[in-house]
This record gives sequence, structure tokens and C-alpha cells, in this order.
Amino acid sequence: MAIEGVFRPGLLETGDKLKAVYDSSAPYPHCVIKDVCDPDLLRKVRDEIIENVEATYKETDLFKMFQTGDLANMDKLDAEQAAELSTVRRLRDAIYSPEFRAFISHITGCGELSDQTDCACNVHAAGGHLLCHDDVIGNRRVSYIIYLTDPGQPWTAEDGGALELYPQGQDTPHEPGVIPTATALPIWNTMAFFKVQPGFSFHSIQEVFAQDRPRMSIQGWFHSDAPPDRAELATRNQLQLRAGADTVSDFQAFVGGSAAGELGPEELAVLGKYVNPSYLQEGNWDKVLAKFKEDGSVQLQNFLKREWAEQVAQAVAAADAEDKLGRGQVPAYDAGMHGSWQAVGPCHKQRYLRYAPGEAGAAENGGEAGDGAARAGALLAQIRQELFTSAAFARLIAKLTTIGLVGQQSEVRRFRPGLDYTVAHYGILTKDPQLDAVLCFVSEAEAGDREVWESGEVGGFEACLLADDDNEAAEVYKAAQDDESGVLNVSPAANTLNLVLRDEGLMRFVKYLSVAAPSSRFDIAMTYQPEPDSDDEEGEEEEKE
Repeated sequence: MAIEGVFRPGLLETGDKLKAVYDSSAPYPHCVIKDVCDPDLLRKVRDEIIENVEATYKETDLFKMFQTGDLANMDKLDAEQAAELSTVRRLRDAIYSPEFRAFISHITGCGELSDQTDCACNVHAAGGHLLCHDDVIGNRRVSYIIYLTDPGQPWTAEDGGALELYPQGQDTPHEPGVIPTATALPIWNTMAFFKVQPGFSFHSIQEVFAQDRPRMSIQGWFHSDAPPDRAELATRNQLQLRAGADTVSDFQAFVGGSAAGELGPEELAVLGKYVNPSYLQEGNWDKVLAKFKEDGSVQLQNFLKREWAEQVAQAVAAADAEDKLGRGQVPAYDAGMHGSWQAVGPCHKQRYLRYAPGEAGAAENGGEAGDGAARAGALLAQIRQELFTSAAFARLIAKLTTIGLVGQQSEVRRFRPGLDYTVAHYGILTKDPQLDAVLCFVSEAEAGDREVWESGEVGGFEACLLADDDNEAAEVYKAAQDDESGVLNVSPAANTLNLVLRDEGLMRFVKYLSVAAPSSRFDIAMTYQPEPDSDDEEGEEEEKE
């Protein structure tokens, strides 16, 4: 028998007991089996993988990890290579043996499983993660993972890397809530598994916080002969759904009248309250415009006047201190979710906090816990309302980009280290071009902080990328701009306004913010509606030149 000596004695006789545990678990049926394998055999598996298997680094908007090739391909190895991985192959064959497949089928009630082999070794080093999804692809029926973490160093919650399971959203069936309600640590010689269900089996891999050892596992799927029912609900399909063409109703008129016209004394007074005077000098507008025309984007550093920037920076620092976020602190899932800061989901598309004063359930707390976040939110909301939504600001944008604006939409956001992100998906594609203006605030209080943000290693950068023909997001590269990859990465920087013209076919996202980041990322995120053909006219002018 393929399973002889691989699993612990008597394991297959525990099916009824494990089925009861599986059926009663929440937020959806799942099971974690301790001491699943013979420990000596599993140590050999671990050693063979470390010594003889090459893993490839992979990173996208959704994950960051090292992964080997499909272990099904081991059958194609020559005799010498096969001998080096003989124990790995023995474990693989036992996992997909008829006896073990029947064992899994009985516990999960998933029906008959095919003999298709589909598994690989995954390694998540410090900072590695996998964002929320439901695992539905093709005929996958059961997802499983066997942990190969170092048996000599027991894994703890402070090390991160937990398997996180999400309930359905309270008012959004087939979408995940914003906080996982069950977790399983990657403890040596345990196996976790659950039935793959479209729009239901939502899970993620928490960022690995441990610096000195990786989260190592064999992860894979059991398959059936047919795809699951209601496959259209799968997260992969949801991410590929395009938004409706009519998004004009989402935009609002500018405060203070029409955005058309010159910058007169009244408009300059509105701008002068907040904006660094250098950006109000006509002699500097052409320099900004030249950069914008060349790249389709521009970063304006030190955009707000010093007195406003310092107030926001102090509030941001206080918020992170109160909520125990940044610089390696392990975050609570509900960190910062108080007062007017509300969590935004669903987690298979995004998770961050939005400042929403006056909405149901949102109220400031009169100086209690979270006072820094309340001040940061109130300051940014004031700047958004009085400056960024004003006709005067739209006229300034026209000077800097030659793009006339006819509408705006906006929000004040907070991305928390170790928790928050947005992902690229087709639902954010729009038919017409849009101009993004994002004023960002992050901590640069300690030496080296700016270099950390610019490196991209801790995430928090905003990226724009082309949607490709295969409905897959392009990989995220470290370069600030790589023309061949079609990716534009805009690093977060304190008091910096980023202007990006987003043409048809572009998706954008904020990369998952690592627990190692110096701070939260606070921002005012504006999207402006250009005048019809105003961006085309700019291109025609360039051609004439």
C-alpha cells in the first residue's frame, strides 16, 4: 500500500470523529489534523526539499512567496534526481492514494475524488503572504496543506503565517467579511483542509512575521471530474467582471462653481491656504507639465504648506502609536476600526479603513482611544473638502496637466501595516480616461524610512498596470517604472501629491502593506473626470510639436 508507514498509525480509522469536527466547524467546514504523518518520514521530506528542490520567487498584487514546480512532474525525473526525492515522492503518492482520497472524501462529503495530482512546495519567508480568495479553479474539490515548518522551533502566533478563514459578509452573501473568524497556525506535521466552494471558502495566508525561519509547506488540491456548482461565484470570476460603462453618476460637481476659467485672486486665496507657494508660481507650472506629458504621471513633493503637513504628520504618528501599528508590531485585526474609521471590503478585492463621519455607526469618540486617528481623519477630510473638491484646485490641475476637469469623487483612506491592500481587478476598469490625484502621508521620522518606502519591500505603493488578454494581473516589479512590463509603481512619500492619467484598460491597486512598514499609509484619494477629449487634445498637441 502506498500509505504504509507514511501516515501515523490508525489515522484512517478516525474518519468518523474527524467528520464530526469538520461538520461543526466555522466559519465553514474545515479540519486540522495534528501529527498527520510519521515524524521521521516528514523530516526526511523536509530535508530532501531543502537540499534538492529549487523554488522560484513569485510576487503579484495577491501574494509574495517562493514556490516549486508541480510535484506531479516528479514522474519525469531521471533516476539520479528521483533518488534524491524518494521520500517526497512517497508522501505525494500516499496523499493521492485511493485510501487517503476516500478518507478525505468521507470527512468532507465532497463526493468521489479523482487521481489527479496537483501540489507544490510553498515557502513564505518574512513578509510572505497570500491575500483572500476561495481557491476555485477548474475541477478543484478539496484544498489541503501539510506544514513542514522547523520541528525544532515551535511556531507561535507572534510568527504570523496563520491560515485565515473568513465568514460571509453580513450583508454581502458570496463575499467575505473583513475579519477572519478562524485561524490555524502552520504547526509542524499538521494538515489543514476544506472543501473548495465558490464564493464561500474564503481564506488567506497571514503575513509571516518571523525573521529567522520560513513558513514551509506542501500545498495542493484534490480534484473531481467536474467543476463545482455555481462556479460563476468564484473570486476569480468576480475579479474578472467588468464594471458598467456608465460611471458618470459617481462623479460630483466641484465646490465653488465651474472648474473652467483662469486662476484669479479668489481662487488663489483658496489654494494659498493649503498649497505650498512654489506650486502656485506660474514659472513652475511648465516644469510640472513637461514631466506629466513625458510620463503621464508626476509626483509633487512637499505639496501642502508646512503648517498643515506637520499637523497631519503628528496626527498620523499618534494614530499608529495608539493603535500599535508599524515598525514590526503585530496588528490586531480590528486595529484602528473606531470612531469614523470604517473597514472597507470585500477582502478578495480590498481591505482598508475609510474615514466616514456622519455615516451609520460612525461617531468620533471625544478624545478617548483613537484620538490621533480622529484628528488625522478630520484634518484630511477638511483638506479634501476645502481644497481637492474645489473649482480652484481643478483650475490648478488644468495648469499642471492641460486637462480640464468636469467632476470628482474622493475618499480619505488608511492602510494599516500587516492588514490592508487593494488588488487589481476588472471591476475598476472604466471606459473613459480618469485622472487620479492622491495626496499621501507616511512616516519618515526615522533615518532610512524614505529609503524603505522607495525600495518597495514593505509595499504600500500604488501601481497601475495594463489588463492583459488572459485576464491575469501582471507581476509587480520593483522598478519605479518598467515600460516593458506595463507597470507604473508610485512609492508612498510624506506630503506628496501623485498625479496619474489612467487611460482605458489600466487597473490600479495599493500593494499589501507589510507589518515591517514604518507606519500606516494615510491618503486623500481623488479621481477626476476629464473633459471629453481633453486628454486626446493634449496628445494631438504633442504630435504637432
